Amino acid sequence: MNAGHSDARPGDFNDIHHREELVKTAPFILAFGLGWVAGTIPTILHAQDALPEDTTAAKSFELALFPGVQIRGEDSAIQILRLGIYNRNVSVKGLDIGIVNETTGGVTKGLQIGVVGLARSDFSGWQNNIVNIVQGEFNGLQGGGIYNRMGHGEAFQLGFFNRADDISGFQLGIVNWAGNMRGIQVGLINIISGKESFQFLPIVNWSF
Repeated sequence: MNAGHSDARPGDFNDIHHREELVKTAPFILAFGLGWVAGTIPTILHAQDALPEDTTAAKSFELALFPGVQIRGEDSAIQILRLGIYNRNVSVKGLDIGIVNETTGGVTKGLQIGVVGLARSDFSGWQNNIVNIVQGEFNGLQGGGIYNRMGHGEAFQLGFFNRADDISGFQLGIVNWAGNMRGIQVGLINIISGKESFQFLPIVNWSF
């Protein structure tokens, strides 16, 4: 046996060589990975910032000339104050002032002042326009105008012509017309079409 003889095989030298190559390339792989992460995160954040704004969140203020020419979108809900010539938003909670005040959904709460008030859904508060229309549930006071129209709810209607599908409350005007009523009508013409008898009475009509 030769003292200088080595038992190492050619495959062992290959393994050692591969390990050395890995050690040499590891810093470059790590640097590439860190660079990729650093470049990707800002791109993701920028993409999130570029997403459309959630217009359904309540906005504190609206100023409008007419639908489409307004600070907020028509699909925005307004909270605190809305001013304009022709206002159209989903709903308003607060003070609503304009020539035409329209809401298209949700529940509107507060004071509305103008020429025409149109709530295509529900309203709670004081609707004080010349023409007041609530197609859904109304709870509060409709007054100060010529024509008041509501779907159902608990209300006091004060105007020349008051119309309600189903009302619990009071109607005061020249013409009062209700489908179903739990309350009193005072006016020149009073109609409660859901009554079994005396559907029409002058001066005063009632149903409980």
